[in-house]
Amino acid sequence: MKNARRAIGFYDIKTDVERALTLLIEKVKKFSKVFLQLETYKNLKRMKKITVTTFFVLAVSMLIFSASKKTNPVLKFNSDGKFKIVQFTDVHFQYDSYRSDSALVLMKNVIKKEKPDLVVLTGDIVCSKNTPQAWLALSRVMIEAKVPWAVTLGNHDAEEKYETNKEEIMETIVGLPYNLTKEGPKDISGKGNYILELKSSSSHKTAALFYFFDSQMGFHPKGDLGDYEWIEFDQIDWYRKQSSAFTRKNGGNPYPALAFFHIPLPEYTEVLGKKTTFGIQEETYVCSPDLNSGMYTAMLESKDVMGMFVGHDHNNNYIGCLRNICLAYGNATGRQCYGHIGRGARVIELYEGERKFDTWILKLYECDRDKDIWTPTNDYQKKFFVTYPDSFNEK
Repeated sequence: MKNARRAIGFYDIKTDVERALTLLIEKVKKFSKVFLQLETYKNLKRMKKITVTTFFVLAVSMLIFSASKKTNPVLKFNSDGKFKIVQFTDVHFQYDSYRSDSALVLMKNVIKKEKPDLVVLTGDIVCSKNTPQAWLALSRVMIEAKVPWAVTLGNHDAEEKYETNKEEIMETIVGLPYNLTKEGPKDISGKGNYILELKSSSSHKTAALFYFFDSQMGFHPKGDLGDYEWIEFDQIDWYRKQSSAFTRKNGGNPYPALAFFHIPLPEYTEVLGKKTTFGIQEETYVCSPDLNSGMYTAMLESKDVMGMFVGHDHNNNYIGCLRNICLAYGNATGRQCYGHIGRGARVIELYEGERKFDTWILKLYECDRDKDIWTPTNDYQKKFFVTYPDSFNEK
């Protein structure tokens, strides 16, 4: 994996910073020895010698720490009290493919236009052999833009035919510059169950939460239980405990929260056709697990999650609301996957101190993989713009 990083121009930031720090400290020590031998320095008191040497070491350490910290940023509301997320989903990126490279151009254009504070990739991102190289090529989009990014895996990312697994993917991407993805607890199902805290604009206090879940793969190994696995009971138990702990920390008030994963929950069918559901609803047979494991109910009871954002069904980009929780799709991003509703992204903008967000779809390309259509729309209008909770009031 490290060889793959270096072959494509990446480095293990943590390891290289530690190595650079060690080398620089050694150079400082050598410089100090020479400096100590100077006639003008010999007359200084021992305490002054220690102080000067320590100053050099600390100065170098602070410089390197500062450079490293910039690539591992803290998420924070802006001074205007807003925080913007761009959701890309179903990129289906293939290494060394000009068609897949088209999706990277789309991503670059969206980031340049929207200037997000966070990019979230909600699964089926890389569907390719040469998986490490593909992930590193795709990650350049966020790294070169210097924007924080986070990943949750889909049902195709770790398919056996791509000669990879979730552990190898996490090993490849965790620790890359600006990447906030975490492998998550090792004692629960899946990889990539984690929480990111969004801090206040004026302090280090937590102001909102982002939950990420591994929504698992297809064809559950335990038997004939439908086409897709489900978020497992131990993941839901982990969420309940984390949510409860954060609520206690906040004086009994749930933090405003969003959830990101790949495969939609069964409840997504319940908002189809409602007058307060906005966006394209072509796949009315939602490709969710047959078994409802209770993720939505857990969120409803915990009262923190305002909305969940998924991918998976490429001909859907709708958002509806069920009992005060938004059920939203992103917009498929990739050129190498089925679907004909166009390619783009979803944008989400949060408001500090409020249980409120705006969200909309950007459609940048007309697309049909089977007909090899990939035509720019030259249109950055906000499509299907809604505000939570106001847009979902059915009265």
